Amino acid sequence: MELLRDPDAELVAACREPGAEGFEAAFEMLFARYRERVYAVAFRVVGNAVDAMDVVQESFALLFRKLHAFRGVSLFSTWLFRIVVNCSIDHRRKRDGGIRVRALSIEGVDAVDESPSPESQALAVELGCQVQQAISLLSPKLRAILALRYLEDMSYDELATTLGLSLGTVKSRLARAHLALEAVVRNRFPHLEHGLADRAATGDVG
Repeated sequence: MELLRDPDAELVAACREPGAEGFEAAFEMLFARYRERVYAVAFRVVGNAVDAMDVVQESFALLFRKLHAFRGVSLFSTWLFRIVVNCSIDHRRKRDGGIRVRALSIEGVDAVDESPSPESQALAVELGCQVQQAISLLSPKLRAILALRYLEDMSYDELATTLGLSLGTVKSRLARAHLALEAVVRNRFPHLEHGLADRAATGDVG
């Protein structure tokens, strides 16, 4: 199989041997390149900032241990986000085995206008918290596919590759996620417009 042209290929190659010269610098560059995106996806799945940071650490620790096995038949980013999704789902299940909604940190998740008024910024933060609470009531698998679709802007094909699913299963799961989120918003947060909730789920609030 022809290997994909991966923008991370050189850094990945430099990270394959922990004892090699340049390993630490290359791994730090990979971490810096992806840490915010990894955090954003983890946050949407686990539901709070503390657990999301734990997932970031777990994901990169697992990456460190398994990078030698990466063969380049998919993009490095695809492989990484599969690790992140699996770590996020496992972490949430181990944490409490169910659904829990906490006071949430909004850092790194929701965007606001470049020069918002204090009132609009407060409303955006409040909306973001309510949307995250709504998303927190979905199953981890539905949360994961929403995060990858809207935070990472993945296509159906990319979702299928990342999650190891058929294209039909991806479409079905994404449709179920939309319906489930709509039901949660309608039943638990009726004052929220669903379209606005969708935009907030993508980080497009303001």
